[in-house]
Amino acid sequence: MELKELKKFYQITFDSNEGQQVLADLTSAYYHRSSFVTCPYETAYKEGQRAVIIRIINLIKEQKND
Repeated sequence: MELKELKKFYQITFDSNEGQQVLADLTSAYYHRSSFVTCPYETAYKEGQRAVIIRIINLIKEQKND
């Protein structure tokens, strides 16, 4: 699958009312929080979660800008 097509699918998925609610929940849960804790493994785990929502946001943003 080409990246342009994938971006389109992300846009379709998260452009609906339900998609916007899911995106808001994911953003609240994984984006707007600190990933750092004293355990480096837990920090890495939390950063991995955060990386997923960042990817979603970036793919949606890039599609809107195309």
